[in-house]
Amino acid sequence: MKKILFTLTVCLITNLTFGQKTEKINGDTKFSCSQKNGLTETKSDYVLTVTYDTENLKFSTAEKQQMTIYSVAKKTEKYVIGKNAEENYSFYDIKKKQFYYIDYYMNRYMTAGYGSGSTEIKQAVLKMMEMLKNGKSQKDVIQYLIEQTKYDF
Repeated sequence: MKKILFTLTVCLITNLTFGQKTEKINGDTKFSCSQKNGLTETKSDYVLTVTYDTENLKFSTAEKQQMTIYSVAKKTEKYVIGKNAEENYSFYDIKKKQFYYIDYYMNRYMTAGYGSGSTEIKQAVLKMMEMLKNGKSQKDVIQYLIEQTKYDF
């Protein structure tokens, strides 16, 4: 009996420590910026769903939409960085509840941002594209987003 109780306790602690975390964030504007078409603002209420653990970072902006999956490249208390098979990066700011990603397709970049704080997300998406257009790498852009997590005001 003691062994069973001990095993259940260990399983519970492991699950709480290493378990998957899901956050649902209400947003009112989706932002994307492409090299070809510039900034697109789509004003509509949506729920950003972000799920992450030590291995995967997933997101979707619609209830019945399949989640886009990234492998976790780095996870801290403040943020999660994801990377997909095409070597594109995503970034989730845990405290600010903001999700960003970069997509490189057909020799063009696209940046996008979702979550709470529309003005801040819009500025970040534009800055990300500006950096990429000026020859910075996706890693440089992610480093910029990491720097933004250091400011708590």
